[in-house]
Amino acid sequence: MKLGLGIDTGGTYTDGVIYDFNRSRVIKGAKAVTIKEDLKLGIIDVLDQMPKDLLERVGMVSLSTTLATNACVEDKGSRAKLILIGCDRDVVAKNGSQYGLPAIDDIIFLAGGHDSRGEVIAEPDWDELMGRIKRLTGKVDAFAVVQMWGIRNPEFEQKAKSLIGEATGLPVVCGHELSSQLNFLKRGATALLNARLIPLIDEFIDAVKVALKERGISAPLAIVCGDGSIMSEEFVKERPVETLLSGPAASVIGGVNISGKQNCIVVDMGGTTSDLAIIKDGRPLLSQEGAKVGNFNTAVRSVDITTMGMGGDSLIDFDSRDKLVLGPRRAAPLSWLAWKWPEALEQISLLHRENRIHTRSLCQFFYRVWDLPEDGDFTSEERDIVEVLKGGPLSLERLAEAVGDSIYTLKLDRLEQLGIIMRSGLTPTDIMHITGDFTGWDTRAAHLGAEILARRLGMSLDELTHKVNTMIKSQLYLSVVKELMRRGNLEKTPTILDEGISPELEKVLLLGFKGTRRDSNPYISLDLSTDFSLVGIGAPIHVYLPDVAASLNTECIIERHAPIANAIGAITGSISVEESVIIKPRYAMTGVGIYDCYSTRKKMQFEDYEKAKEWAQEEAMAMARDLVIAKGAAFYDIFVEFKEHNTEINVYPSDMPGQESQNQSGITREILLETVVTARAIGGLKWE
Repeated sequence: MKLGLGIDTGGTYTDGVIYDFNRSRVIKGAKAVTIKEDLKLGIIDVLDQMPKDLLERVGMVSLSTTLATNACVEDKGSRAKLILIGCDRDVVAKNGSQYGLPAIDDIIFLAGGHDSRGEVIAEPDWDELMGRIKRLTGKVDAFAVVQMWGIRNPEFEQKAKSLIGEATGLPVVCGHELSSQLNFLKRGATALLNARLIPLIDEFIDAVKVALKERGISAPLAIVCGDGSIMSEEFVKERPVETLLSGPAASVIGGVNISGKQNCIVVDMGGTTSDLAIIKDGRPLLSQEGAKVGNFNTAVRSVDITTMGMGGDSLIDFDSRDKLVLGPRRAAPLSWLAWKWPEALEQISLLHRENRIHTRSLCQFFYRVWDLPEDGDFTSEERDIVEVLKGGPLSLERLAEAVGDSIYTLKLDRLEQLGIIMRSGLTPTDIMHITGDFTGWDTRAAHLGAEILARRLGMSLDELTHKVNTMIKSQLYLSVVKELMRRGNLEKTPTILDEGISPELEKVLLLGFKGTRRDSNPYISLDLSTDFSLVGIGAPIHVYLPDVAASLNTECIIERHAPIANAIGAITGSISVEESVIIKPRYAMTGVGIYDCYSTRKKMQFEDYEKAKEWAQEEAMAMARDLVIAKGAAFYDIFVEFKEHNTEINVYPSDMPGQESQNQSGITREILLETVVTARAIGGLKWE
């Protein structure tokens, strides 16, 4: 057997699979709780659930990790310094924070650089730069260098990298190495984040390799990128920023591979969120803007994922008008709480017997996750809350009484946001216990909690269950429809999305959801359909997705291993890279004078268009070949695509040499704006 090990460190669970490539099937799957503060602990737990004899036969390990994503969200990372060459200080001061850049006083600005054609404006003052670098000795772990027009000519970025690397021995990353986007602020954010992540990813990978070695695994290690492809551990240590959104990307690839569908919509329902991604012609559609995580707005290639704040652990509550509300707040299910702490069932039972009507949902509980950090700036009440919860979970009322406060003024939000305490309440997972779709924890607690809420809202338990399930299905349906319409709009197909979807249009679209009761509008319904199959992954998805697919007149595919599709996606991915060269003509009165050719490595000029295209093809292929090999490919195929971008203009005889008349009609001519030559390389890692 040709065995591979796939591991996905998700926000709630770490999943693992041993996959047999000869038979394209899962041999063994495992789940463990993700320890957010130390991701390798969840990985170790998964490994220890695997048969030792199978682990020793593994020839490849591939890992999707939330390390980079968590670092962005929590604003963590090593000490990195950003150097901007030829960039406007005022522009950075005004807009930099939108991309995650630091204050301008924390950035080194260097004058000089190139213009938009890649021609030298002025040589930077390298002595000034090295003087600034010398004063940072012992204060910085890595550097990021970005020039305003470094994508048109990277020579000054490359020189800065060489000088800094030789002087400090520290990692240096350049903007042109990571992206060819014009937006230098986005390139700056990407390069800075990459520099901050280098020491973190080094430490993480080294720890994972030790854990693998202790269990007899000496196979090569690959990491999943945000676009769903994979890269070697050596490469990821240089470009850890490419692992942004690694986990969701692995889920998408897993959904594609277990379904075998070339055109589909992957719907991944987790505990906190549900993610949608469209697969067309076997490839996930990528985000045109780049990954945006936390405060960082980057140029990292990533799968285009639409996220909804709705999952199996979304809190079911009511608002001031007694209207049922689902999410986006996350809560631990009551069924889990009573399973974990049986004494919580007594508190739930008491609330059920008392049957009190209140303006707040009384059947919500809180429990301690972590102690308060010693150096934290917390109020005395916040400290009292954490101290009281050391004895176990308490209901909202009991917690308020214990700290001498009211349920209306009790300050819990910051402790929840920091993950120090956790809320528990009624969730879709509890509803699944009631309907029998999932019965892993305390079903009695789920029943009691649901009956408390149903009575508070003046409905039966069956009505509440139906309403919650309908809300989830209709929101999934609406999200799928909106995503398909948005994609059609992006691809220039005329739609009604040109000015966005209004709440009124959403109501119209929901007429097509067949899961709602027909008496919601007995006079009209809407019939929508798509040729894209719906592929469901995640533990609760089987409850909701079939009705969504039926409403869109398409098939629903939920395979047996859908709950661990993310780990399957991690091990079944391939190396995929894309490199482009741009050809821009320079127009004169007599026509095109020269053709400027830009790659991320160099700039060239040609007088002949065919020669320019020939060089561009060779350069794009060479860059793609070098990159796919750098990512660890032992074998690969390269495909080249030419795209000419033209526009039409009206040219009048008076504009042409030798023509004097001002009264003749114009001539419509098509002119070339630019040609983009793209080389794509697809390959695979060498197995042990």
